Amino acid sequence: MTRCRIYLFTYKRNHLLTRAVKSLLNQTVTGWVCEVHNDCPEDPFPAAFISSLNDHRFIMKNHAKNLGAVASFNLAFAGCDEPYVSILEDDNWWEPDFLKEMTAVMDNDANIKVSWCNMVLWHEEPGNLWTNTHKTIWPDGQSQYFWWPQHRQAISALHSNGAMLYRGEHASAYLVPQSILFNAVELIRERSFEHPIYLHGKPLANFAVTLATARDNDRYSWIATQVMLLASFITASPDKTKTMKESLAYHRLQRPVPTATFFLANIFILKDNRIYKYFTIADWLLFGKWLLGNGRQLNYIKQYIALHSDTYQFLLRQTGLRYREAEQHAQN
Repeated sequence: MTRCRIYLFTYKRNHLLTRAVKSLLNQTVTGWVCEVHNDCPEDPFPAAFISSLNDHRFIMKNHAKNLGAVASFNLAFAGCDEPYVSILEDDNWWEPDFLKEMTAVMDNDANIKVSWCNMVLWHEEPGNLWTNTHKTIWPDGQSQYFWWPQHRQAISALHSNGAMLYRGEHASAYLVPQSILFNAVELIRERSFEHPIYLHGKPLANFAVTLATARDNDRYSWIATQVMLLASFITASPDKTKTMKESLAYHRLQRPVPTATFFLANIFILKDNRIYKYFTIADWLLFGKWLLGNGRQLNYIKQYIALHSDTYQFLLRQTGLRYREAEQHAQN
């Protein structure tokens, strides 16, 4: 019986694709089907490699044109007949019990719509060599439920694309606008997840820090996206003042301190002069220092936000749904 549909996305990383596929073939459960999506139309290797496996569970999808990372990943959220869905990125790989343990997590609690496991961090070195950092994204073994809202979700995300399992019947609810910044796809998509979401603390997947990446290195697009994340987190809240003050207090303790994001969110979106009284002298000094080095990019950030109004409206709508869910849960 096929219980999980896996979407494996690849683009010009054939030396990594083979490792990802091997980790799938080594799974201790066999009831899966895998769509392999090659987003480089002129590259024949993925199709030839998958064909050589002679395994009917693999379905080869050669894109007629390059879709890009966001559009490709959205294919994994079209919905399917299988109970569960997972994404295997070509640069990551799973431990043999990944599917066994993650499906058990979901089987045991129907309230969980999205779960993910801990991941071990690996660094790619020249010559296709890999260094195990022996570090994990989360403390090893600490499983937990996360209810909305978590302070970290104001400008970040909890889950990991390459280590999650979600229910096929709910998948289409997690589609994101095609125009979003790929660097922030997890941050933005997580706003559409019904909570609680669940972390399985055992490291059953491996995250690769690669030499080459599809992620954009434009830091100001990233800042603008975080501004939209934060502004929607505050605006959709039933108590904006409380959310602003608590989020600011939490993020003051982070390193690096994202103080500028709070100022920029108010300057470009919130536009509430009352908010400024919540900033300390230290906050103002940090923002002043940020302006000295980045002030010339303010217009770029403003224009980026304006051009990506669909992203902000998506965030505002989905964040509002999460807050309403939280209120309903509190009443039950």
